[in-house]
Amino acid sequence: MAGLGLPFPLLSDLLAQQVIGAPRSARIKSCLVLFQAGGVSQTDTFDMRPNASENIRGEFRPISSNVAGMNVCEHLPLVSQQMDKLCVVRSMHHRMLCHNPACYCALAGRAVGESKAVSNQTPAQQNDYPNFGSAVARFTDHPDDVPAFVSLPFTLYNGAARTPGQDAGMLGSQYDPFLIAQDPSAPDFSIDALNTRAEMNGRRFAQRRGLLAALDNQQRQLDTTQRVAQVQTYYKRAFSMLSTPRAKAAFDLSAEPDSVRDRYGRHLVGQSTLLARRLIEAGVLFVTAYAPVDHIEKVSWDTHSNNFPLLRKTLLPAADQSLSALLEDMHQRGLLEETLVVWMGEFGRTPKIGYTQSNNTNNATGRDHHPHCYSILLAGGGVRGGTYFGRSDRDGWYPAEQPVHPGDLGATIYDAFGINPHQDIRDPLGRPHRLIEGQVIEGLL
Repeated sequence: MAGLGLPFPLLSDLLAQQVIGAPRSARIKSCLVLFQAGGVSQTDTFDMRPNASENIRGEFRPISSNVAGMNVCEHLPLVSQQMDKLCVVRSMHHRMLCHNPACYCALAGRAVGESKAVSNQTPAQQNDYPNFGSAVARFTDHPDDVPAFVSLPFTLYNGAARTPGQDAGMLGSQYDPFLIAQDPSAPDFSIDALNTRAEMNGRRFAQRRGLLAALDNQQRQLDTTQRVAQVQTYYKRAFSMLSTPRAKAAFDLSAEPDSVRDRYGRHLVGQSTLLARRLIEAGVLFVTAYAPVDHIEKVSWDTHSNNFPLLRKTLLPAADQSLSALLEDMHQRGLLEETLVVWMGEFGRTPKIGYTQSNNTNNATGRDHHPHCYSILLAGGGVRGGTYFGRSDRDGWYPAEQPVHPGDLGATIYDAFGINPHQDIRDPLGRPHRLIEGQVIEGLL
């Protein structure tokens, strides 16, 4: 092949295109991921087992929804009236038993092992595969006056280890998300990075921008490394966001009527979800809102103990209020037609109560980590609402039909954006890697 006179990267790209084919044209403009940190119990929410034994079916009972045959948990009454907009994927699966590798798999579509001993030993690294949002920011055109990718309202950690899969990894830090590490429900919530000091008038701002351009020009003559390019990208986007009103307006929750803020819920999950909708409406391509970790009570979906009280009193009410408000609101605003909404965690919970299969302490009142079969929700973006995709087995331990790996979900999201999911990307050493190994799920979007 050397006789063709083509450099290796170009040749590999041509071969990949012949084998894989070109991606379809973009079918969505944006994606909103509502990430339920800790792992939601599918058995207690959207894939219930009312006829199973007591130690599987648990304490909750199903109720009817606005779609015949699609029952949901009794503690999700508001979401039950929005099921006509939702597709429940009941056959998600992977092998990662611990939070950090499982989150990496869910957010970047990559499996990194299945050992029970890797819970806190898989921190984020420069060579990680990118978050879906970072790849969208890299391979999709977007204006500079709003970020392409935003995450909120905190960064995920497991112990001392920063969870991988939240950032751009090997794509470079210029494609990291714009991080809002604040509670949007706080009375004093504001984005300091978008505020200029009073003495920084338009003339002084323009002068500083001109000075920066001159310095950048000199620096380019001295150094053309990737790090310099990343810094230049930061500066360009920062000035664009500071000098245009659209970004500031998008982050201003006070512009929302009290009735809307009340409908979403005056709590961390509700106001984060509302802010995410505002960002999508303002033109942000990809938003990830992490939930439901409460900064005071430190509550998450990781219900190794007290599963039913935590779900009944704290977790399900906030999810029910915020998700139902989002679906209703986005539908009324016409945003669901071009926006894919994904409600998911890193895995599910064991169908059997008190069963232990991870390296965590689990007791008779809880459900352990269960990556082998769990449920997620999809809405908008061409998703056919009021449907199921895939099916779990009798007690919910493994997929029985149409298994879906997070890599398949990622490939489907990329394809919906018009991005070739199987193209090569380069790590900091220039080595080629396939963007994602999963396959596009035909008929899902």
